[in-house]
Amino acid sequence: MKARKVLFYVFLALSIATNVLIIVESSIGGGGSAAQSFSFSDWFINLLESIGITITDREAFHAVFRKLVGHYLLFGLSGAFTMLSLIMNDFLTNKFAWKINLFCLALGVTVAVVSELIQAFVPGRAGTFTDVFIDLAGYISFAGITYLIYFLVVRHKSKKIVK
Repeated sequence: MKARKVLFYVFLALSIATNVLIIVESSIGGGGSAAQSFSFSDWFINLLESIGITITDREAFHAVFRKLVGHYLLFGLSGAFTMLSLIMNDFLTNKFAWKINLFCLALGVTVAVVSELIQAFVPGRAGTFTDVFIDLAGYISFAGITYLIYFLVVRHKSKKIVK
């Protein structure tokens, strides 16, 4: 099996796993979700303070950290892994590339909306449009950055071949 095909399956599995994690995490009750978020952000605050950076408003830090990690970065990973799986399967170089990119975007929108809808029905949680936008910002920016890096690498390689 070619290396690209193996990488396609690896990135596809990571994309699916990330999306499953998102859905599972969205179904955790408010108390469990908050405890999980606080433990991660407390660990990060302790790390920052160990290198001399003091956090004066822990509550504000927790809120920003939760949105940044739990929404933006997690959906960013989903977008990057999805884009990498498309790249490794050469979907972006065929005549249907625009349809595949549209599918990639639709997948991100679907997971963002579904995860927030689930949260709307979980005790102690709230599904919000703001979170959908944060989710999509992470998904689209990471997918876009991943594609841009791919484009620049391919362009650099093609320039080397021409010389």
